[in-house]
Amino acid sequence: MLPTAAEVFERADLIVKVKEPQASERALLRPDHVLFTYLHLAAYPEQTADLVASGATCIAYETVTDIRGGLPLLAPMS
Repeated sequence: MLPTAAEVFERADLIVKVKEPQASERALLRPDHVLFTYLHLAAYPEQTADLVASGATCIAYETVTDIRGGLPLLAPMS
């Protein structure tokens, strides 16, 4: 645990969140980061552009599928 988001983004390689990153957090992303969170990209085109520009690897919980094609990370929300 670190006192600020900036310190987390500076020191971490993997960033795991529950909610989509705020604009201030997206500005801290670097190409060597892996971001794992809900992204809802279709609803937030500005967020999508920021994530692409960051060069980070971004994995959206809502797109993770299991071997049967199900969405296991969305199931608890149903």
